[in-house]
Amino acid sequence: MPLQGTFDVLDFSAVLELLAERGMTGRLHVRSRSFAANLFLADGMIVGADQSEHQAAAVTGDVAQRVQEICFELLGADRGSFEFHPGRSNAPVGVNMTVKEAMDEARQRLEEWQELQELIPSLDLQPRLVTELDPGQVTLDREQWRVLTVVDGRRNLRSIGRALNLSDFEVCRAMRELLAAKVIELDVRAAGIAGLNDSEPSPATEHITINGKRATRLRTEAQPEAHDDAQGGHATIVISPNGAQRREAAPSRAAAGATATPDE
Repeated sequence: MPLQGTFDVLDFSAVLELLAERGMTGRLHVRSRSFAANLFLADGMIVGADQSEHQAAAVTGDVAQRVQEICFELLGADRGSFEFHPGRSNAPVGVNMTVKEAMDEARQRLEEWQELQELIPSLDLQPRLVTELDPGQVTLDREQWRVLTVVDGRRNLRSIGRALNLSDFEVCRAMRELLAAKVIELDVRAAGIAGLNDSEPSPATEHITINGKRATRLRTEAQPEAHDDAQGGHATIVISPNGAQRREAAPSRAAAGATATPDE
């Protein structure tokens, strides 16, 4: 007989802890707003997971990542329901994780998410490439490069997440790293969010005449020329397969600007 209820009576973490304490085996189906997922347990351990009815982000990746995404989404949910169907399932075993491990990681992710929201308060913000890199060398890992390739100045963060099959958390985390590397900037005005960047100066305008009528447009300013660093090198981007590592700037060979070259 399945165990079922709502999160306003027994929250998600309490449901998982109860199943773990009793060493239950079966499938836990959880639903909250537009999010739905299944967690598979064997003797109180989480051994598998799948998702549906949510952004496709967490459907990909390894099972441990999927479990983290599910627990993160449902941690603290005050609306939703659960159904536990006991018995062995045909779901392949992809992980062997305790409920405590899963919930600890979910709480850490929630803390990081709150920090990300302070930096990136809206998914309607549009990232764009900076016109000039800082002198020196910028190192990006392959995932950061994958995100950077879809930054076109038109897509907002939500659209980028959909295009790359990333969750809101994952796309914001990637943007934080790209912001720290100073290869992108966020267009606050495009999101229509007042007060996010009050210190930003208003764009310069100029008056023009079109077909005998006066109009106002943004003034096109010439971009400052790129300056070499102290060693005569230009800004470059290096793509690293194993994560970002700082390197010393290399002297320029021929062309100025940014180049992307994979590590060996």
